[in-house]
Amino acid sequence: MGKVYVDKRMVRVNVAIAVCTLLFLSVVAVQAVIGDGSSVATADPVATPSVTAPVPRGSGSRVAGDVNGDGYADLVFVAPAVHADARQPAYLGVVHGTARGLDPAVRTVMDPGGTPLPLDRTPGGVPTADLDGDGYADILAGGHVIWGGPVGPRENVPSPKLGGVPGDFDGDGQEDLAVGDGVGIRVLYGPFTSEGTPRRTGAARPNPISAAGLGYEDSGFHLTAGDADGDGATDLVVTAYGDGEQTPSVLLHAGVGLAGFTARTEKLPTGSSVAFGDFDGDGTDDIATGDSGDRNNEPGADAESAHGIVTVSYGGGRPAKRIEPGATGSYATGDLDHDGRDELLISVPGGARILHGSADGLTTDGTTFRRAGAGEDVPASERPAQLAAVRDFDRDGRAEVVLNWSRDGLGPSRWWVIEGGGDEVAAFTDAEFTD
Repeated sequence: MGKVYVDKRMVRVNVAIAVCTLLFLSVVAVQAVIGDGSSVATADPVATPSVTAPVPRGSGSRVAGDVNGDGYADLVFVAPAVHADARQPAYLGVVHGTARGLDPAVRTVMDPGGTPLPLDRTPGGVPTADLDGDGYADILAGGHVIWGGPVGPRENVPSPKLGGVPGDFDGDGQEDLAVGDGVGIRVLYGPFTSEGTPRRTGAARPNPISAAGLGYEDSGFHLTAGDADGDGATDLVVTAYGDGEQTPSVLLHAGVGLAGFTARTEKLPTGSSVAFGDFDGDGTDDIATGDSGDRNNEPGADAESAHGIVTVSYGGGRPAKRIEPGATGSYATGDLDHDGRDELLISVPGGARILHGSADGLTTDGTTFRRAGAGEDVPASERPAQLAAVRDFDRDGRAEVVLNWSRDGLGPSRWWVIEGGGDEVAAFTDAEFTD
């Protein structure tokens, strides 16, 4: 157990971040549960959390991202080690949500030395899902699952190999994982055992990109989950990896068929970013696909002048809409103003461009906010903060936006929590999180 430090500063930060996972993490997940049908728990790392101020003891909840089950979502993140001589270059932390917002004094830090996970810092935060159905969100990090519990990540419990994109792909109320296994896609259906074994494993579906005649036969792909038809079962967007160009995506609808998806494959616009969000408030997720304007010798590229185009495919039957906000970057979504409609956040250097939802769908009406992590003593290219998370941590119905900054991927990190993407900002540093 690590030392305990208390930081009395408080911060506040809802979510619906569209979560992507790299193919190699998905392969790890399949290897852990497919083949001979068994998992070897003895080889799994054991989590050793270090807590500070008392974490509110939860009794379980259905709130997404609620690791300790107290009814408030938590900020789960991977950050660079604070000290250059750290045994591990990154650490996993949880800052717990409260009625007052995020409180960095109420945190759990996984001992970097005691939790030997291959942690990577990825855009969009760390995926969480209640994989074992106990009311506590579990953490998917470094190709392993760290189980949630009444006071956060469980201590001295093996963290089995597991990865993928969470969602309820059969609509039974239990969280599942969609994974890529090098051949195609399959779904691991929950609930999962403490050894990481799924209730059942779906059949593999060959690469949906190449099967749709879009090429990329030898390419990996990433997955984005959401409910595009409002039937209560999670659907899946499959996007090919490229080499600087805009790549194709297809939408798979959950249902009866190969690998738990219907035979119908819906082609989406090519692009470099994808996110689900209910932009018109009709209760059905829409899909935003972004074309950053980057080209890599695609046919007709010389004749195109696209830059920052967003195409929204609406789930409720509304015609697709193309808008040009002029911003490029990764996507996140969340209801920032509590009007029942999601906003689209596009990462830009130092912050995000916000496009507001409306009864007519996504608009170009919005704002851009930025934060600098350092002053003139740091080169200008190294100053901008990055979009880290969008989630409702105080349960007031408004999503908060979290930005993060560290220099050259080294700690300590600085964090900003922006209420509803507006002017109310709180900040903290993780300088003492791992001492």
